[in-house]
Amino acid sequence: MKGFLVLLGSLIWVASSMAFAADPDFKDYTVSPVFTGTHPALVPQENSNPVMDSARAKALKGKVNFAGHYIINPLGCGGGAICAEVLDAQTGEVVGGLPNAYDGSTFAMLNQPDSRLILITGIALDGEVDAQGNSLESVNRDRYYEFVNNEFRLLTMTDAESPPLE
Repeated sequence: MKGFLVLLGSLIWVASSMAFAADPDFKDYTVSPVFTGTHPALVPQENSNPVMDSARAKALKGKVNFAGHYIINPLGCGGGAICAEVLDAQTGEVVGGLPNAYDGSTFAMLNQPDSRLILITGIALDGEVDAQGNSLESVNRDRYYEFVNNEFRLLTMTDAESPPLE
């Protein structure tokens, strides 16, 4: 009986530890070195326009702010929505964008130059699905993504209980 109680106690401890697992941490997704070289000119994009090209070229002149050699370039995408492109500071290419457009009044993002991790808080405007592919209600959420091979891979997603990050 004593062995059963020890086993039961261990299972409860493991389950509670998993239930209160910490959010992903930037230091667990580090990259090095962070690119500090000369940034090339913007690679021309299909279906672009002079305004977008100018905004991208200006962003490419800034410092790397994500995953070692990328620049996240937030921009308005109409109707109060926020989008962002990921620019490669080594090649001048637009390699992708955030996984969704977000309500500008709830949007916040945390990223670091030396980490592949990004935290995006806000209300997604294009709908979201859970890990099983079920549609989710449109609410304010915290989403942690890892950026791998020019793609955002969702690590965790939880409903935000507080206002977005400031």
